[in-house]
Amino acid sequence: MPPELHILIVDDNRGDAVLLTRALSAVLNAAVIEAAASGEEALQRLLGEGPFSGHPLPTLVLLDCRLPRLSGFQVLEKVRTDPALKGIRVVLMSGLVTAEHVAEGERCGSDGHIEKPDSPAAFDALAQALAQFSAQAAKGECAHFRFPGGLPHRF
Repeated sequence: MPPELHILIVDDNRGDAVLLTRALSAVLNAAVIEAAASGEEALQRLLGEGPFSGHPLPTLVLLDCRLPRLSGFQVLEKVRTDPALKGIRVVLMSGLVTAEHVAEGERCGSDGHIEKPDSPAAFDALAQALAQFSAQAAKGECAHFRFPGGLPHRF
C-alpha cells in the first residue's frame, strides 16, 4: 500500500471502530488510520478546524450512516459540496443495509455502501476488500466500492 493512504473511520460505536481499525492495520501496515466518534468531529477533522488544523486529509472515509445529531448522510453532503473535500473517497456503513440507505447514499455521492461486519472474520474480509479498493482508487482504476460478491446484508 502506498504510505500516503490515510483512512478516517467515523462511528459512534467505539467497539466497531476499534475492531475495524485493528483489521485495517493488519492489512494496511503503512496506512494512517484515525477514528472520529461523531459527524461533528468528522467534519472538524476534514475541514482542519480546531485541534485538527494542519492535519492531512484522509484518502478514504468509512462513514456510519446512523450517527447522533449529524447523520452520515449529512456529513457526506457537506463533504461533496466542499471543493477541497470532493476528491475524498467515502464508503457508507450501516448496521442494516436497506434499499433506501443505498439510494440516499448514492444521491449524496457515496463511493459505496456496506453493512457493518458482525464478526472478527467479517472485519478481516472487509479490511482485505477495502485494501484492494484503496489501491485501485489510488491508481484511478475504481469508481465505486463493491464488496466481492455484491452488496452483502451479512458477511
